Amino acid sequence: MVIWSASWTSGKLIAGSVEPQITLFWRFLLSAIALAPLVPLTGGRFRVTLTQALWAALGAAIITVYTFLFFVGLKTGLAGAAGVLVTSMNPIFTYFLTRVLFRHQLRVRDALGLALGVAGGAILIEVWHLSYEQMLLSGNLLFLVASLVYALVTLTTNAATRVTSIVVYSFYVNLFGAAICLPVIGADFSRTPAANDYNYWFNVFYLGVISNAFATTVYFFAVKKLGSARASSYIFIVPATALLIAALYLHEPVKATTLIGGLIALLAVTILRRA
Repeated sequence: MVIWSASWTSGKLIAGSVEPQITLFWRFLLSAIALAPLVPLTGGRFRVTLTQALWAALGAAIITVYTFLFFVGLKTGLAGAAGVLVTSMNPIFTYFLTRVLFRHQLRVRDALGLALGVAGGAILIEVWHLSYEQMLLSGNLLFLVASLVYALVTLTTNAATRVTSIVVYSFYVNLFGAAICLPVIGADFSRTPAANDYNYWFNVFYLGVISNAFATTVYFFAVKKLGSARASSYIFIVPATALLIAALYLHEPVKATTLIGGLIALLAVTILRRA
């Protein structure tokens, strides 16, 4: 979770360097390369069934959308605020989707938790700035959608890892993610930063190998062991450290709305975890 916290600052540093689909491709490719040796080491096989491949393809499509929103939002948005917004709202979306998909009846405590979640989210995105342009410029609208998309990532992972191993699934998700990006890049591939652009490649390595391959695989293990709703609640370690890292490294201001909205959303998830 701490590694994930730094990924917001790392992503901010390169978000405007090149078209997001190019960065997505290299990030996914480096992740797949890093995960490849772990497949045989953990007793997995590269050969998968059609069902397993389809689950990985679905996971790749969803996480590609999430990562695209991540980079586009960071072009104009604040890394610290984004880390708070996405990780605060993701557990709430995950809990709500779990209840809806499995047709669980909402109890009074559920309703209270979700209501607080909505209130916290509204403060985080500063809903009083109702203009579409303002919401888009701040990145808040994209970050809110990203948190919903990542809830789908969590649910898909939970279902997919019942039929395949975590490492094999993660490997193919990243491999398929890179494949999805290729046709979108097209002729723009030549715009990939030069090898001596150390800032770009260090951050791509961090995002692809350290944050994505290592930290995300650990998260997938948690999803399998703890379940979607409980595992996603541990994401709340991220907001405070994301704010701290962004403030220290990028000198970003810590907004009162970020703190208040984040605390209300944290209270919401605490209620939902006990429901």
